[in-house]
Amino acid sequence: MSKAIFRNTLGGTALLASGVLLGTTPAQAQLVLDGEVTFELAHNNDTSVNTKHIGGSFSGLVWNDFGLQLDLSVGKHEQYTSTQPAATLHLFHAPNEALTWGLFLAAEDRRPGNSYFWGAEVAWQSEGFGLEAFAAYRDDISASTDGTRFGLEASYRPDGADWTLFAGYAADDGAPLEQRYGYLGATYEIREGIALGLSAGRNDEGDTIASALVSFTFGDGSRLRARDTMELFPGARETETAPVITPP
Repeated sequence: MSKAIFRNTLGGTALLASGVLLGTTPAQAQLVLDGEVTFELAHNNDTSVNTKHIGGSFSGLVWNDFGLQLDLSVGKHEQYTSTQPAATLHLFHAPNEALTWGLFLAAEDRRPGNSYFWGAEVAWQSEGFGLEAFAAYRDDISASTDGTRFGLEASYRPDGADWTLFAGYAADDGAPLEQRYGYLGATYEIREGIALGLSAGRNDEGDTIASALVSFTFGDGSRLRARDTMELFPGARETETAPVITPP
């Protein structure tokens, strides 16, 4: 019980700290808030289950080249009884326009099971090419299980073009959360700050998943991608994840 209380307190403190830092900017830098809001609908062709996901990312430099990004999201599989909220706090360093690296803490309420993800990440963008990678340790709340999560995404947008191509891969290891997902897709900016996107992928069970999204970007957009399960693994699986059982 004390372990669960400590973890919940730590997660709440981290999110509270992000709010305090975003609200109080040192004299060395003027806070400019960037980010995006995304609405996504995914369909698993094998299970015929639709998944709805809404996410928002908000970031800004708070001291010299150091900044914070807060991701908030909620998702739901059509035939499941509960929504799945998630939050991620990133602490990043952006030494130049091309490179961003940092650490993150993600917390999510899955069905079944809740987890923290502690990880490191890096993103690089130059001359239309982009590359983003992360690796994290998973700590299951109120259970003795744990695991790892990692992901990689590459993108390309020609100079002056309104479209972007992307492809990626994400994986979870460690029972009860074990899954893989590879995907490719494209986005098209229909007007400044508004883009439509389509993607298709396949998970480790052989399910084909298609998704469509619309995103609204303000400022320079989010620097880093969210790390929660519904962001990285759209679409309900054929085999439900086994529940986390805490030993007596």
